[in-house]
Amino acid sequence: MTFARRLAQQLARPSGMAGRLLGNAMDVVNRRPLSLAVDMLAPAPGEAILDAGCGTGAAMAAMLARAPCHVTGADASETMLASARRRLGSKAAYAQASLEDLPFDDASFDAVLALNVLYFNDVENGMLRSLHRVLRPGGRLVVYVTDRDSMAGWSFAREGLHRLYDADALHSALVMSGFACERGKVHEVAITRSVRGLFACAWR
Repeated sequence: MTFARRLAQQLARPSGMAGRLLGNAMDVVNRRPLSLAVDMLAPAPGEAILDAGCGTGAAMAAMLARAPCHVTGADASETMLASARRRLGSKAAYAQASLEDLPFDDASFDAVLALNVLYFNDVENGMLRSLHRVLRPGGRLVVYVTDRDSMAGWSFAREGLHRLYDADALHSALVMSGFACERGKVHEVAITRSVRGLFACAWR
């Protein structure tokens, strides 16, 4: 198995020591996207917020630093949830689950953050439909993914495990999954000199 394939698999579902190290590295790489996404989400006191694909818990920590909200982290990776628990302890709630099959009642959350997880949203948009289900009417979803053109040169992204998006594809996936999202609510932002990202805000 090639290094690119192993990396793609770890990004899809981090495990073991390699997954833990990768999670820490991604926290560094994602510092700017995370900050911008939490700004866009604008957590408010008392809100119930889901971090979908919470990783090491860095975004939940950032949300709690902004407002006394109630954060829940969901991730399929036991390794990532263990890292999140070490970071936040009882300050957050946790669920090990596939994002396509979340163990929450309908309309459980005021807001959802989906940071760098929609690469694993299937062609039926199962992940987005699941996030739509657990949002309360009027609730908001904030999404970040790296733009398709930026990822095109990365060997792991050519392994077939990542779904890539441009602004139109991201907008279409949101709308097809039941979200209200104006085309102008999908923004392209320079993350570094060579990497551009896509941020979107949508509502149930």
